Amino acid sequence: MEVDLHVEKLTNKHKSLSNYEILELQLTTAKRRLEFAFAKRIPRIVFIHGVGQGVLRVELEFLLNKYEDVRYSDADYAKYGMGALEVNILQKGFTLL
Repeated sequence: MEVDLHVEKLTNKHKSLSNYEILELQLTTAKRRLEFAFAKRIPRIVFIHGVGQGVLRVELEFLLNKYEDVRYSDADYAKYGMGALEVNILQKGFTLL
């Protein structure tokens, strides 16, 4: 599963949002998609966060560190560049490849 967290992919009203509101929307989306993956037993998610100043990536890492059944690393550089995290969800019956 891929989740593009660029704000223009999440809402048409992004021009009227503050930086804080944008970050909250991105993190809320990431959390909802992560919870969806847990519920549907999806073992892998790629969060596309972009490069920018690194604020979203730091906040994503903080969010992911709250889950003990989650491991993450940089996503495939050839496909995503430096702007994505690959998240592996350890659930009963799933193992890392």
